[in-house]
Amino acid sequence: MARPLPPLDLLIGFEAAARQLSFSKAGEEIFLTQSAISRQIRKLEEHLGLELFERGHRSLALTEQGRVLFEVVSDSLAQLSDTVESLRKKPLSQGITISTTTAFAALWLVPRLARLRALCPEVALHIEADNRLVDLKQPGIDLAIRYCTRDQAPPDDSVLLSGEEVFPVCSPALLRRNGRKLACVDDLRHHTLLHLADPLNAWPWLQWSTWFKDIGANLPVGDIGFRFSQLDQMIQAATRGHGVALGSSPLVDHLLEEGVLVAPLGERLVSPRSFFLCHGLRRDAQVASFVQWLHAAMARPPWPPEGDDGD
Repeated sequence: MARPLPPLDLLIGFEAAARQLSFSKAGEEIFLTQSAISRQIRKLEEHLGLELFERGHRSLALTEQGRVLFEVVSDSLAQLSDTVESLRKKPLSQGITISTTTAFAALWLVPRLARLRALCPEVALHIEADNRLVDLKQPGIDLAIRYCTRDQAPPDDSVLLSGEEVFPVCSPALLRRNGRKLACVDDLRHHTLLHLADPLNAWPWLQWSTWFKDIGANLPVGDIGFRFSQLDQMIQAATRGHGVALGSSPLVDHLLEEGVLVAPLGERLVSPRSFFLCHGLRRDAQVASFVQWLHAAMARPPWPPEGDDGD
């Protein structure tokens, strides 16, 4: 086996002595006595099995082997010092990994990333969009935003972010193009309805038949139109003017604020699910900064703002 490297303190003493060509000055530089430096150099020479200095009566010079070692040790110590200083000034960002549903990621979180970057530039966010639940007690996921009922949220480490309201939304261009008014629920019979596929009946409140029943409307629900497996796909189709969809607040709020979608009717259905923020094992300043931003963003007034007639 190769012989181990010399102890770092011997190399530090050697570098100072080789640069100063004086054991006394090297000792003053690193706060050791001249005799301590001399012992360190002797130990290093014994470890390497060669002479590093030519010692005269009042002079000190490097041997050829000493010059070779000095160049390597000097460069290595300088690089090590620069690296340590850089790490102290700019600690590596671990980043925050957040798990959430595909709909929340696409419709709420991604459209607000510019605001997050502007207000919290130190936050590096990794988005894991998946409708499966993840174990937050395991490392790898720092936070989760879950779409569930209160009793399904973790009892100890979850905070309510927002409830959910369901109501019809469509593109303003759709109303202008068709020339068909949408002033009351009964007017929906003249429009193409966009549907969310739900073979397991997991979210009936996002189905037109349930929505009509709960608001007391007796309207037929036909299959003419489009059916989508994901909520964000259906909402995108609505923004393109392909029909009227059941929108979910807060997920469509920014589209209403921007005028990409309109909510022409006043009827709204409160769903049994809400959005909860769930904490994992990690608690540090970067996580706290993101959580603070998230609460502030969720606390914005619902659309339309109070006093706005929605026109």
